[in-house]
Amino acid sequence: MLSVNVQAAEGDGAATPPETPTPYADEAAPPVSENSGASAAAGTSSSSDADTQGILGAPGLSFSFGGFIRQETAISTSGDDNPYNQQGWLYNGRTTPRFYVLTDANGGPVPINDTTTRAGPQQDGSVNLAILRTRLEADIKFTSNLSLQAKMSGIFDPALYNEYDPHEFNSMAVGKLYGKPNYFRFEAEGKNHPNPLEWSGREYLITFPALFLDYNRGPLDVRIGNQQIAWGQAIFFRVLDVPDGLDLRRHSVLDFASEEFSDKRVPALAVRASYQFADNWLADAYVQKFQPTVYGNPNTSYNVIASAFTVHDRYGDFDSKISYGLRLKGDIGDVGVQAIAVRRYNPDGVFRWTKSGVNRDLPGLVGSGQVLQDTAFEVDPTGIWSAEEWFTYAGMARLNGVTGLNAAINEFPAAALLGAVPVATPDGPQSGFAAASATLDTFFALAGGAAVGENNAGLRGHIAREYRAENNFGGGLSYVINSTPGSLLDQLIVNFEALYTPNRVFTNPSLSRDFLTESELTTALVMEKYQRFSTELPATYMVAQWLHKTASDLFGRSLKGQGGTATTAAPGVKGGYDAVVFALQQPFAQLVWRADLSVLYDTQGGILVQPAVRWKPSGSWTVDMFYNYINGHLSSPNENSLSTFDFADELSLRVGYQF
Repeated sequence: MLSVNVQAAEGDGAATPPETPTPYADEAAPPVSENSGASAAAGTSSSSDADTQGILGAPGLSFSFGGFIRQETAISTSGDDNPYNQQGWLYNGRTTPRFYVLTDANGGPVPINDTTTRAGPQQDGSVNLAILRTRLEADIKFTSNLSLQAKMSGIFDPALYNEYDPHEFNSMAVGKLYGKPNYFRFEAEGKNHPNPLEWSGREYLITFPALFLDYNRGPLDVRIGNQQIAWGQAIFFRVLDVPDGLDLRRHSVLDFASEEFSDKRVPALAVRASYQFADNWLADAYVQKFQPTVYGNPNTSYNVIASAFTVHDRYGDFDSKISYGLRLKGDIGDVGVQAIAVRRYNPDGVFRWTKSGVNRDLPGLVGSGQVLQDTAFEVDPTGIWSAEEWFTYAGMARLNGVTGLNAAINEFPAAALLGAVPVATPDGPQSGFAAASATLDTFFALAGGAAVGENNAGLRGHIAREYRAENNFGGGLSYVINSTPGSLLDQLIVNFEALYTPNRVFTNPSLSRDFLTESELTTALVMEKYQRFSTELPATYMVAQWLHKTASDLFGRSLKGQGGTATTAAPGVKGGYDAVVFALQQPFAQLVWRADLSVLYDTQGGILVQPAVRWKPSGSWTVDMFYNYINGHLSSPNENSLSTFDFADELSLRVGYQF
C-alpha cells in the first residue's frame, strides 16, 4: 500500500529523486501514520535522550524512549457476518435439497430425494474489530557504534462481539481453536511456542517486533536479533518484499492502506548485514529463522479459512529451517537498479487433506469411528451437510469440489471401507459433477443418520498446512522523468519490479498431497509523484500501479482453482492475474487535516475503495477514519481475489496518543 513522507508534501510539488542507497533504506521511509508501528528512527515516537554524560554517568551511553496507545474499532455497514465462520455460514437454517442412494434389505438401490437444514443460528455482525493497542520503543546506545533497538507491542481484545458458541451448534469438534474463539493463539502441532518472542492468550497478544543489536562502523551495518526485513519499491503489492510473512490476525489485509505492511511483517531471529560502497552501491544480506504467515483463527472476524475445516499446522516440522537472501542496490547513471536472490520457505504454506484422528461413529453405524479416524473427516454438526454446500464452499475457497472428493477417497484407503468410490472425470477435472454430488449427498446423509431416520450432523474436513522451499530471483529499475517544471510528467518516478520463482509449490485445488508445482513471474509497474495543484495547499501525492502474476492471485492462490460455484467445479482461470491501483493523498494547511483515497481494481471483477481522513489536532493525538467498500461480484465472484472479503464493508475509527 502507500508509504508517504507527509513532510515532503510541503515543498514545491516535485517528487524526490531516488536517494543514495543507505543501509535498510526501505524501512527508514516513515509511513504516513505516526502510530503505525514504523521504527523510532523514522520518527514514529517521541523520545528523550539522557544527558551527554550518558546514563548513570557512563560516557557514551544514552537512552531514548517513546511509543503510543491506540484504540481501533471497525463497524460493519453491511450487517453481514463472515461467511467462512460458523455464525455467518451461508447454509445455517437453510433448507437444502439432497439426492442420494441407499441400499435396501435385498441389496438393491433406493434413490432418495430429501432436504437437510444445517443447525445453528444465522447471525449478523455489527462490530468487526474493537481492540486496544500499545507500542513501547527504546533505543539504547552503548557506544557511537553499538546500540540496542527494542519494540514491544501489546494488544488487548475485550471480545465485544456476538461470539461463536459451540453449544449452539451441538459441536464436539476436536482442536484447541474450534471451541470458543481464540483471537491470538498461533496453534502449531508439536510446537508450544511457534514465535519465540510472542506471548498470547484468548484476548491478548504481546510481541517484540524488534529486539536486536545494531552495530555500525563506517560503511558496515550489522543487526543481530529479532527483526523485520522489507525490500522493494512496490507500495501496494509485494513483489521483491519476500523475506517475511505477514501477521493477519487483528484486521487482516483491511488496515489503513497508507501504512503499507509496516505493521504486518512477521519478525524473525536473524543476522542482517549491509555494506555501503563508495560508488553509491549497497550490498544487503540476511540469514533468518523461518517464521510463517499467521492467519486469523476460526470464528474470528476476518478468518478466511472455512471453519468447517480443522487445520493441522505442521510448522513444528519446519521450525529449524533457515531462509537467506542477498540484495544489491545502486545507480547506473540516472537509473536506480536493484537485484535480489532469496532462498526461503514460502511463509504462506500449502494445504492438503490429512487424517482426522477423531474416533466418532457415524450415527447408527457402531464402530465406524475406528475407520473414519483414518479418513480426512470427522462427524460434527459444524461440518458440511450437503453436496450443494460442499461445492459452494469449494468455490469460495478456490478449490475443485470434484477432484477434492476424489483425493479424499484415493489418498485414504480407509474411505473405501465405508463404501466410498472415486467418481470418473473423463473430460477433465470439471466433469463428474453429477456423480460427485450423489456420492457426497450419500455420505452427508449417513453422517446425519439418514439410515436411522435422523438428520443432525455433518462432516468436518481435516487439512494439514506444510511449507515448501523455493528460490526467488528478482530485480528492479527506477527512473525520474525530467520535463517542463510543474507539469504532470516532471519529477514523475517510474519503478518497475519483477520476481521469478521457478517451481513454486501451490495448494492443489483438490487438496491432494500431490501439490501443484509451477514457475511464476510477478511484475509490477509503479508511477508516483507529488504535484502541487494550488498555492493554497501542500502538494498532492499520487500513485498508480499495475500488477501481473502468471500463476496465482493477489493472495497467492493458484489460478487453477478459480471459478467454482454451487453447480460447477472450478474450471480455473487462464491468462494470469492482473490488478491496478490508484491512490492519492492530500494534506491541508498546517497538516492538521489530510484526505486519502486508495482504489484497488481486480480485472477479473472485484474492487476495493478506501476513502480516509486524518485529523491531527496536536503533536500527540491522531484520529484516523477510513471506510472499506468491497465489491467482489462485478463478474464471477470466485474468479477475483477481492470476493473473499466481500462481507467486510466497514467503517474504521482509530484514536491514538503518541508519547
